[in-house]
Amino acid sequence: MKKLYEKFCALEQWTALLLLAGITILVFIAALTRTCGYPINWAQDTALVMFAWMCFLGGDIAIRTTGLIGVDLFAKMFPGPVQKFLDILFKILILVFLAVLVVYGYQYVVGYARRMITTLNISYAWVTSCVPVGAALMFVNTAINLVKSIRTPAEKWAASGGPEEQRPSELQSGSEK
Repeated sequence: MKKLYEKFCALEQWTALLLLAGITILVFIAALTRTCGYPINWAQDTALVMFAWMCFLGGDIAIRTTGLIGVDLFAKMFPGPVQKFLDILFKILILVFLAVLVVYGYQYVVGYARRMITTLNISYAWVTSCVPVGAALMFVNTAINLVKSIRTPAEKWAASGGPEEQRPSELQSGSEK
């Protein structure tokens, strides 16, 4: 199961990378052709669809690697057990928010499924589905990080600021030097 998860994570990272590269190339070519008097009518809508998906996939990658910016100055003033409690509490609140995004995002997809993006001739659901799918992916990774937080003893928490396996490997190796 872990191998499958790792392969999925790699696929997700490659997809986000390809979306970013695709957006960059598409917008550049569209700007050039527009300057030459031959606009690509569908380029903007395509870039917007790609950007929406890239944002949610990127958000999931950031949650998985704990690459999000956190302001923990206030939390670090507390002892390890309190830091651990606050981290667990915040992750539970994030899980609740993500669950709401999944539910309402799905309702939004269903509600706007008949709406069409005219330049692409596809359903608007291709755009809006990034919300429940991305939120579900973030939910899974937040739940995994929550389990890691719960399993980490409070004594280790105060020394490292959280579960070591949650921090990106570059930060781990840099802090051990």
